[in-house]
Amino acid sequence: MIEGFRPYAGIRVLDMTHELGRYATRLFADLGAEVLRVEPPGGLPDRGRDTAAVPGGAEAFAFYNASKKSIVLDLSGNAGRAALADLARDAQVVVLERGGPLGADDIAWLRGLNPASVITYISPYGLGGPLADAPASDLTLQAAGGIAWMTGRGGEPPLRLPGQQAAMVVSVYAAVATAVSLLDAETRGRGHILDVSAQEAIAHSLQNAIQVWDLERRISHRAGEGTRDASENIYECRDGHVFLASPPTTGVSWKSLVAWMRECGHPSAEAFADEKWLDRKYRSRPEARAEFQPLFEAFTRGFTKQELVENALKRRIVMSQVSRVRDVLDDRQLAHRDYFVRMGEGGPRFPGAPYKLSEPVWHVAPAPALGEHNALLARP
Repeated sequence: MIEGFRPYAGIRVLDMTHELGRYATRLFADLGAEVLRVEPPGGLPDRGRDTAAVPGGAEAFAFYNASKKSIVLDLSGNAGRAALADLARDAQVVVLERGGPLGADDIAWLRGLNPASVITYISPYGLGGPLADAPASDLTLQAAGGIAWMTGRGGEPPLRLPGQQAAMVVSVYAAVATAVSLLDAETRGRGHILDVSAQEAIAHSLQNAIQVWDLERRISHRAGEGTRDASENIYECRDGHVFLASPPTTGVSWKSLVAWMRECGHPSAEAFADEKWLDRKYRSRPEARAEFQPLFEAFTRGFTKQELVENALKRRIVMSQVSRVRDVLDDRQLAHRDYFVRMGEGGPRFPGAPYKLSEPVWHVAPAPALGEHNALLARP
C-alpha cells in the first residue's frame, strides 16, 4: 500500500462512538485516517455489549472497529482530560456519540482547543427538541424515522429492517457530512460542529414519501410508490425465490416472458396471452396480483434460480435471484472481484470496500485490543 494514495493519510480522528457512529469512523480509517478510539478504563460500551457470549457480537465489534486504534484515558480526572486536550489540539476531526465518554456539554470545550477542527455529534434525535434525551433503540429509531412504515407488504403490519439499519444509515450520513466539512475546514481554515440525528437521517431515506405528501397530500403506502404492477413481486422457484418486474411498459420484458413460457409448452403462456394482461389498470388491481402469482409460480417451480436468471438475461426479462446470506457468501461474481476479506489469520470473512477506485486507497486491519496503542500518549 502506497501511503500517499490514501486520501485521509495524515488526518487524525478522535473516535468516541460505540453504536450509531462507529461505522462512520471506520470509513475514515479504511481510507488512511488515524482513528483513535478514546476509551475509558474498561472500554467503550460496545466492548461490553459485543462479546463472544452474544451471538454475532464479537464479529460485529470486529467489523465496526476495524482499522482503528485504541487508547485508554480516564476522563473523570484532570490528567485524563489534559491528555485528551493534547490529542484534540492535533486532531482534525472529533466524533462523539450520546452515551460516550464526552457529551454535548463538552463540545464547546473541544471547539476551544481547536477551532479549525470538525466536531461531529451523533445521537438518536439530535441535540435539541423534546426527544433529545429520550431512550432509543434500532427498532424505535426505524419506527420514529418512518422507515418501518414503508417496509413490508401492503395490507400487512410494518416491519423492522434487519440488522442495525439505524446505525448504518446515520453513520453513512455522518461520514459524508464530516468529509464535506473537513474539506471546507482544510480549504478555509474554519471548523464546524455537526449535529447528526439518526431519526432525521432515516427520515431522509424514505424514497419520495415526504414529497408525495407535499405535492399530493397523500400518505405513501407500504412497499413504496412503484407502478404496483401484478408482476412485481418475489416468487418461489425450485431452490428458493426470484424477483420479477415485467410490466408491459418495460420494453420487451413482458413479451419475452410469455414467449419463453410458450416455447416451454407451459399452460401459463396461454393464460397470460389474454388481452387483459396488456391493460395497465387491470394489472394494478389486487385481483390481478392474486391471479398472477399461482400462474407464474407454476412455471418458475420447474427451474432453479440460476436457470431462471440466465434465461431472463438472454431474453431481456427483468429478473434477479433472491439471495440468502449463504448465497451472497458463495456468489461467483463477488468471489471473482475478491470482495470479501479476512481480518486476521483464520478470521471470519467480512464485506470489503463499498467502492472501487482507480488507485489502491482502501486498506483494512483488525480491530484493536483495549489500550493497544497507549504508546501514542507518550509522543512529544
